[in-house]
Amino acid sequence: MNGSWLDPLDPDVFEKWPDVRRATPYTAVVERGETIVAPKGWWHYAVSLDTSVTIMRNFYSTSNQWDLIQRKDSGLASAIATHVLRKQPKLKNQPDSVINDIATKTVHKLRETFIENRRKAAQQQSGYLK
Repeated sequence: MNGSWLDPLDPDVFEKWPDVRRATPYTAVVERGETIVAPKGWWHYAVSLDTSVTIMRNFYSTSNQWDLIQRKDSGLASAIATHVLRKQPKLKNQPDSVINDIATKTVHKLRETFIENRRKAAQQQSGYLK
């Protein structure tokens, strides 16, 4: 996860988020024309010292596409576990591990079906399937 509700400048930050005391912050002042690249998975917090425009961009490429897809699939599995499966009467009292396993398998099956359907559509467009 690369985001948080934590506001390090909140005066009550240590009361709301006691574990933040263990964090090691890295700070930098970025001058005009400079860029900071945050490593994958690093949470960041930015404050503008002057009136400015900030552009943040996450890049999607062939080198990171499966990592990004896995993160999205993981989020989808978590949502399915919490908002769908946990509300099913037959699953209500199941341990989290069982619910999470079902959700993960469901998303995996959805991903396989999606990939297969895209493959078939591409073949139909190129005339391989009739």
